[in-house]
Amino acid sequence: MSATRPETVFTPRAAVLNAAMYVSRRHLEDMLVSALKGKLHIVIQGESGTGKSWLYKKVLQDMKAHFVIVNMANASRFGTITAALKNAVDRNGEAVKTGYEEEKTAGVNVIVASAEVKHTGQYVVGQADPFEECLLHLRKKAGNNLAALVFDNLEAAFTDELLKELANLLILCDDEVYARYDVHILIVGATKDIKEYFYKTPHHMTVSNRLYELPEVARLSQSESVELLQRGLLDQLKYEIDDFDELCKHVAWITDRVPQMLHEYGLELSNLAEENSRAIDADLLKRTDQFWMFRNLTHPYDVIEHHMNERETRAGRRNQALYALSRVDREFFRPQEVEQLVRNAFPLSTRNTKLNIPQILAAFAKSIHPLIRRSPKGDAYTFVDPRYRVVLRLMLLLTAQEGVEKRALYR
Repeated sequence: MSATRPETVFTPRAAVLNAAMYVSRRHLEDMLVSALKGKLHIVIQGESGTGKSWLYKKVLQDMKAHFVIVNMANASRFGTITAALKNAVDRNGEAVKTGYEEEKTAGVNVIVASAEVKHTGQYVVGQADPFEECLLHLRKKAGNNLAALVFDNLEAAFTDELLKELANLLILCDDEVYARYDVHILIVGATKDIKEYFYKTPHHMTVSNRLYELPEVARLSQSESVELLQRGLLDQLKYEIDDFDELCKHVAWITDRVPQMLHEYGLELSNLAEENSRAIDADLLKRTDQFWMFRNLTHPYDVIEHHMNERETRAGRRNQALYALSRVDREFFRPQEVEQLVRNAFPLSTRNTKLNIPQILAAFAKSIHPLIRRSPKGDAYTFVDPRYRVVLRLMLLLTAQEGVEKRALYR
């Protein structure tokens, strides 16, 4: 019996790298290492939960780098990136000394008496701005090793004013006052086309020439998700599993192979397995589906419920379109692809019938609670939140009469 606990194995949203469960992405890691040997600032982007933070932390740790992370949610909260930088430096024990007092003693000789007079003077210390203080702190801590300043969660501060400030900081890095510290800048976020944003901003279009954009950090491959599940469920927790191959297919499909969701599901499954004599079978997977949806996916569930047919209709075309969206396995999809999925799943009710799928998808996108959004290029769509696709797979069930049933959230 393993003494390892589920919460130490499956660690969704963990700020600290879980090295034992880290699945290597050699191509991205090699490209990041190569970029860190260059002089351009590095952009790392990908959907929420895809493992961006673990990726750069793993690479920086392997390179024995010293790095400071500035959460851009603090920049939004404090109003400026400069304030967030000062906060980050102060938290790392490098508070700036703004001045000092000097006390002098002078002897006074008079005919009848002699006394000492104390004089206190305030002297202002030459002070670097918070950005330079942060770079200085990093260089001192790193010594001769790599030093990096990471702006993480960029999407939390994606406003014109804060992006303009970020652009100014990036431009300043070429100034000899700041360049002498030789600190690499990493910009990390779920916002796409960061480089394109700066390119389209006339005053700061030169910033785009200073950026290197790593390929998108996306969901895991099927084999990578199997590796993660094997490490956690078999190697570390040592559970008895009826059919490991079928388990991997199910979990990879349900979680869409998003690392954070794999960890969430793995933790839910492991906790239930602990109550089930450390054994996992098909029934336990069904229970895990329900528990995970209830604990982690209530908001996406409500959004999808909002888009379903309000009453039973003969065809329930919106429900059929939603079911077809659950079958989509690509990031971007076009109306004709969704229509083909609808016809494949519901051959009898769609035969010789116009389906109006483009109008249905447009309605999903224009709703007060949009489920999908148009791609900036072409007529394709993508999910507003990757969890919507996951909940569609958990929530909607196909009936024998070509209907679509909704799995209840509470049971």
